[in-house]
Amino acid sequence: MWTTYLVMKDGMIAQSGKFDELLEAGSGFSALVAAHDSSMELVEQSRQVEKTEHSQPAVVRIPSLRSRSIGKGEKVIVSPEIEAATSKIIQEEERESGQVSWRVYKLYMTEAWGWWGVVGIFGLSLVWQASDMASDYWLSYETSGGTPFNPSLFIGVYVAIAGVSMVLQVIKTFLETVMGLQTAQIFFRKMFDSILHAPMSFFDTTPSGRILSRASSDQTTIDVVLAFFVGLTISMYISVLSTIVVTCQVAWPSVIAVIPLLLLNIWYRNRYLATSRELTRLEGVTKAPVIDHFTETVVGATTIRCFKKENEFFQENLDKINSSLRMYFHNYAANEWLGFRLELIGTLVLSITAFLMISLPSNFIKKEFVGMSLSYGLSLNSLVYFAISISCMLENDMVAVERVNQFSTLPSEAAWRKEDHLPPNWPTHGDIDISDLKVRYRPNTPLILKGVNVSIRGGEKIGVVGRTGSGKSTLIQALFRLVEPAEGKMIIDGVDLCALGLHDLRSRFGIIPQEPVLFEGTIRSNIDPVGQYSDAEIWLALERCQLKDVVASKAEKLDALVADSGENWSVGQRQLLCLGRVILKQNQILFMDEATASVDSQTDATIQKITREQFSSCTIISIAHRIPTVMDCDRVLVLDAGLVKEFDAPSRLLEQPESLFVAMVQEYADRSSNL
Repeated sequence: MWTTYLVMKDGMIAQSGKFDELLEAGSGFSALVAAHDSSMELVEQSRQVEKTEHSQPAVVRIPSLRSRSIGKGEKVIVSPEIEAATSKIIQEEERESGQVSWRVYKLYMTEAWGWWGVVGIFGLSLVWQASDMASDYWLSYETSGGTPFNPSLFIGVYVAIAGVSMVLQVIKTFLETVMGLQTAQIFFRKMFDSILHAPMSFFDTTPSGRILSRASSDQTTIDVVLAFFVGLTISMYISVLSTIVVTCQVAWPSVIAVIPLLLLNIWYRNRYLATSRELTRLEGVTKAPVIDHFTETVVGATTIRCFKKENEFFQENLDKINSSLRMYFHNYAANEWLGFRLELIGTLVLSITAFLMISLPSNFIKKEFVGMSLSYGLSLNSLVYFAISISCMLENDMVAVERVNQFSTLPSEAAWRKEDHLPPNWPTHGDIDISDLKVRYRPNTPLILKGVNVSIRGGEKIGVVGRTGSGKSTLIQALFRLVEPAEGKMIIDGVDLCALGLHDLRSRFGIIPQEPVLFEGTIRSNIDPVGQYSDAEIWLALERCQLKDVVASKAEKLDALVADSGENWSVGQRQLLCLGRVILKQNQILFMDEATASVDSQTDATIQKITREQFSSCTIISIAHRIPTVMDCDRVLVLDAGLVKEFDAPSRLLEQPESLFVAMVQEYADRSSNL
């Protein structure tokens, strides 16, 4: 027993003292103890029945459980299904290898406007480059001395060519930007829809950091830089080819230097990309653990501080950041390696070209083209460097398209809606028939439910109990089709659940989840997310769940703010708000997945009372860890190792000393008596 107890109320210490002193003082503490005592009365009745049958309590061996040593003298009960499932839950991240497929380039280039967009951008680039070269040819022609020089004509034509070039450049850039923006939007929508349609097994095996990495850094690359690099790569390669053509036209011996230049640049490009491409992929892979670790650390910051593990988590975060930055550093170093060699090769080619022009006879090359050839040769050095560098950056950034596309083609859940499959006002009675239901979470994993057969009449209150890993929550998930059954049928009011669309199915059920789920917003948006009900109906639901006075005391009323995850509301209030949500919908079938496991006995009793009053004619399936919450159910379903072991009225099960339910009642009573 503790020496001193603190009784909290409205965020303040209302009472403090020893156990007996607080009981004598009355008020909040005595009310909590009274609620706990009343919930234990039914348990005590079962203990009396068991003691009259046997002088020694029967020890029931539960075959689905066995112990595993976790340390010196310590053991934990583990079911075979859990042990098998823990072999490998988080899957290794998928990573491509080798050259970025042309399919990825085609996917990006044709996603928005098809091949017409590619042809249009390429054609505009050619015309723009032709206009740019025309100004140089016009300058060379006018300064050749072969024709009388006319300043006004020269300036007029030159300005016209420059104006056309500028207009073409603006149009080309505008079309590239619009096409890139639309392509990025299409990629994001496809990835977003694919993730929303993904089955629950995807989220079980994929850390959130992988999803956030693609939705943030990879999507940013597609949004911001990829369209720019595509347009620039096309323009740069056309410029390089044009420069080579002009150089060879006016000084054909330069071909001797240009051919080795091209071969060496292609060789260096391929050698660089083989490394840089994989480093870019590794950078994306190593970025996900950084995001994931940081997110989990923020969520668990309170626990980390309680155990004084700040330094360990800080160091672990630094290690993950260093692993990611190491890839970036090596990628940057490889880029510098390439740049140095391309510059060196370009300088060498320019020197050879200049030497040839000086060495060859004066009648071998027209003097008016010598300056033009040297000018183009000088720019060729920079052009080749930038063309190769930009094309390498483009290929590295195409890895972002590759990674986003991986999450755009995920396996999907069943259709959200199916026409003409949902009867109006279904379900009307709430009859549930489950036949030979077998469920596994992923292919090639053990069955969690191994042939469940249950028939529930409409309006019955069913309590579901069992050990950890027995399949209680899996049964609820199967009925909501969060996991698809491997075999068997689930029929409600004559309708096979597997024949319905997922939204049609899930919208007809009410559920109070194990952890109360609230979203950042207002009371109104949380209790009525889709805006189907009037304010009067919402206030009535709040009154029925005993939250009307609390909400009415807020200045904003129904528009009172709810913080992220409902942090500005107590756990009990969150649970009651979730209860108000299902009261508002008035579904014929209500599921309660361990809904009172995290609240005190008094709030537990309140929820049970409201449930009995507001859903008296509904079918209720309640999963609970607290045995008293299922004592007033019509029948109790006892699951063990994915099988139905017992299914009968609690009073009848208590009359069977060897039953699994009696053993669980005994264990709960023993734990409660030791508190």
